[in-house]
Amino acid sequence: MKNQKIWIIACVCVLLAATVGVGLYVRSSQAEKELENAITLKLGDKSIAVALSDLGKVDFEGEIVDGKGDHHAHTYRGIELKELLEANGIKAAEITEVTAESADQYTAVLTGDEIREDARVYVVIEMDGKPVSGIEDGTPGAQLVVFGDPNSRRNVRFLSIITVK
Repeated sequence: MKNQKIWIIACVCVLLAATVGVGLYVRSSQAEKELENAITLKLGDKSIAVALSDLGKVDFEGEIVDGKGDHHAHTYRGIELKELLEANGIKAAEITEVTAESADQYTAVLTGDEIREDARVYVVIEMDGKPVSGIEDGTPGAQLVVFGDPNSRRNVRFLSIITVK
């Protein structure tokens, strides 16, 4: 009888440990998935993950110039970069430089003055009514769009990290 109680208690403990382990694994997987669908804002040693779903704040139109000098008008859904930074406690007035980095390590550098300029720099999640794609086919993504450049070299596809100085 005593051995049977010990055996039952041991089984309950094993089941409880397995349940907790599976729960932690699922929770960890969900957190990783959320980070995959996020942009990281970095300021010094501080990092903030911003979900892509939080970026679709405004619909707007704009024109970009490609490397050949051709102009292309598009409609977008996104948020001005300065508004995104301000919403996450980063004061636009104090920014001297921003580096935008893609998941494939492409980078673009912008000045604080460019960031503060109205309707100049956006983070977009939709272009012409279609979601911006992530680096892996079928995944959501974001793109930095800089209006007013003579070509689109600072438009960063697969945007993943924004470092602020």
